[in-house]
Amino acid sequence: MGIETRRMIAAALGLGGPVAWGVAAGHPDLGALAAIGALAVSGVSLSGGRAVVTLSGGRAVVSGVSVGGGLAGMTRADGVAAPTRGASLAEGLVRGGYALVATTGAGLVGVIAGGHGWITAVTVVLVAAVVAVVGGMSRPMAEHTTRFIVFMVITTGLGAQGAAPVAAAVLLAEGAIWGLLVTALVTALPTAPATAPPTAVGARTRRPPQRERTSTSRALLKRWWRTLGTVRGWQYAIRLTTCLAAAEVIGRVWPQPNASWIAVTVVIVVRRQLDGALRRAIERAAGTAAGVLAGSAVLLWVPPSWLFVLLVSVLAAVRPVLKDRQYTLYATVMTPLVLLLMEGGGRVAPATIGYRLADTAIGCVLALGIGYLPWTVRRERSVRAIVD
Repeated sequence: MGIETRRMIAAALGLGGPVAWGVAAGHPDLGALAAIGALAVSGVSLSGGRAVVTLSGGRAVVSGVSVGGGLAGMTRADGVAAPTRGASLAEGLVRGGYALVATTGAGLVGVIAGGHGWITAVTVVLVAAVVAVVGGMSRPMAEHTTRFIVFMVITTGLGAQGAAPVAAAVLLAEGAIWGLLVTALVTALPTAPATAPPTAVGARTRRPPQRERTSTSRALLKRWWRTLGTVRGWQYAIRLTTCLAAAEVIGRVWPQPNASWIAVTVVIVVRRQLDGALRRAIERAAGTAAGVLAGSAVLLWVPPSWLFVLLVSVLAAVRPVLKDRQYTLYATVMTPLVLLLMEGGGRVAPATIGYRLADTAIGCVLALGIGYLPWTVRRERSVRAIVD
């Protein structure tokens, strides 16, 4: 079974399972909430066992299993296996544990903070600022903190609807655990043998000793601390929180049933990296807008319960494939998936759909106009000044 097929199966079962349970129990909204937890950890890479490096046409190729995030490996051009990140299933499950903590914490904070007007707005902005700064410590930390911010903002909408914080956090955690278990099981399935020339070399990865890992952690901490003395260390936090602050102000000033979608759009579109980010942000914004239109049409129609389960499963299955191939289509699929889960498959009034479309447009304008454009222009000017 190929890696791509595994990823699709894991994603479909990971999100479709909780929704099917909710429908069978007569509470599709609870199943959808658990599926949000599974969605939060669906990008966690769980790869296991053995990394095989071969020479193919003069370039190194790694064959392994990584369900969720693609192959996480590094190779050398001589065909010798180099250390791969996350090569053991145990290490992958540790990453999954961190993702579980981030998801549960985000749900708890989001539901507690939601539904309190300006207090919600200030809390979201301040928490996002702190978490965004901490995320600059390392790539894994950036991944987990981004996950925390996105799902904290999503779950503030649940708080506005009167959800119980602890119950919501427990459901999110249960969905996340289910998603991780499904991914681990799919990862453990037999792998189709890789076709490799005689120069193939198989190597087990060596887990660094405790002293080496401690030294690396200290180096990362020192490097992160030094970046806090520069604009670079605060750049993402400033970009994100200024957009979020504007989104929250608009949401408070413009009365509507639930204005959290402006902030949700912002955290979906604004990401940490600026390299090639403006083009990616435009793709993400276009995909988000198209996805809102598609998702709104489904919510106005109110699909039968069995079709709701099928829609969630199919959208979840195609996500990982599109993410690697066509980012605009990925965002187009991701957005209606989030909408379906947030609404629990229930009917949405046409007026709410109108608000949601307007919120999406506002969020995209804020993200591009505040979170990207000024920063990319500033960066290009700095580069030209150095060249000249």
